[in-house]
Amino acid sequence: MERKGYRLYGKVVDGTLNPPIEQGVVVTEGDRIAWVGEEAALPPTFSGDGYEDVRLPGRTVMPGLVDGHTHISFGEARSEEENALYTPPEFRALRAAWNAKKILQAGVTSAFDAATTFNVAQAVRDAIDSGMFPGPRFAVSGKQITNHQGLEDSFPNNMEFPVGQAAVLVKTKDDLVEAVRYQVKDEVDAIKVSGSNDNLITPDALGTSAFTYEELKIIADETHRLDKICGIHARSRLSALDAARAGFDIIFHASYMDDEGIEWCLKNNCVITPTLTLLVNLIEANQALAGASGIGAFQREVEAAATNLSRAYRAGVPLIAGSESGWSPVPYGDWHARELQIFVELLGLTPIEAIHAATLAPTRVLKRFGDKVGKLEAGRYADVLVVDGDPTRDVTVLQKKSRIDLI
Repeated sequence: MERKGYRLYGKVVDGTLNPPIEQGVVVTEGDRIAWVGEEAALPPTFSGDGYEDVRLPGRTVMPGLVDGHTHISFGEARSEEENALYTPPEFRALRAAWNAKKILQAGVTSAFDAATTFNVAQAVRDAIDSGMFPGPRFAVSGKQITNHQGLEDSFPNNMEFPVGQAAVLVKTKDDLVEAVRYQVKDEVDAIKVSGSNDNLITPDALGTSAFTYEELKIIADETHRLDKICGIHARSRLSALDAARAGFDIIFHASYMDDEGIEWCLKNNCVITPTLTLLVNLIEANQALAGASGIGAFQREVEAAATNLSRAYRAGVPLIAGSESGWSPVPYGDWHARELQIFVELLGLTPIEAIHAATLAPTRVLKRFGDKVGKLEAGRYADVLVVDGDPTRDVTVLQKKSRIDLI
């Protein structure tokens, strides 16, 4: 008899905030999930011959992870200069396809790319979708839209803006609309804005916003008119507040967001992707590697985020787990699940809430395919992990590739 699919028996975590199914079954047919539920309730349709039984004692069956903040084109760069000035785009694309496999092997089956050099992210996304290379399903941003106060204009005024920078430099309000339309023409899934600077670049990064509220509103409105989503790098209080007021879909970092910003996130249905893994890794690394601003600035930001983002989450603002893999302190394939541990230890989430933040919660920003991933549910893709252990008790097992039995 021809095999119809598989029956996976084990503890089932479905990606929602529901309690795990202690004795569950996930039935797959081809590349889709056919049924999920209690073993005792398995319908006759799926209980007969034609399915291969896979018994998984001591294992957890769960959705593949979603990394909500990657940079597949960055190649583990050690600085803005390295990222913007060196390595031709042809090699970047080949290297990115190689690194995409590492991300998949870490249990990440879908990912959001939050800014690209050249059009590398789109190329990798399309190559994976067409079956040319193994890797996660990608939704991708184009180059960040920046001005002179944004993160990506970090070079001296007397040099030309580098063509390899992961940004496009805008100077007028008309430029904002043109930049959005140009990137949509390049078939991005999302528009990304450099809304504040960064302590990795300058010690006075956290006091202001790169763009005015009116400018951010122009970008958000044009992005939504063209049926795309928009995200923003916004560490400072003002940049996060104005982005939430303008209706940005994703706010990256938001470490210094205040109560007013939280209220606007709730009003406009914004999500926050904290991406604290990069800062925590820098703090734990050699201080000499942490940049001119010093380790203290990163420590202060993490402490602020622990307070502010905990409050935002408890108020009802969704959090999305993201690693920022692509920079050298966060190598591809090694740190994609650490944000879950940070969410539990620093932000006060339960392990099941942290898993939700790395499975079902991020699907809202994967507009093309989010309704098909992130949850063990009939009809969705069978993007399934089998984990040796129980991440609902110890979420750190998801960081150990040796404990991932099946992807």
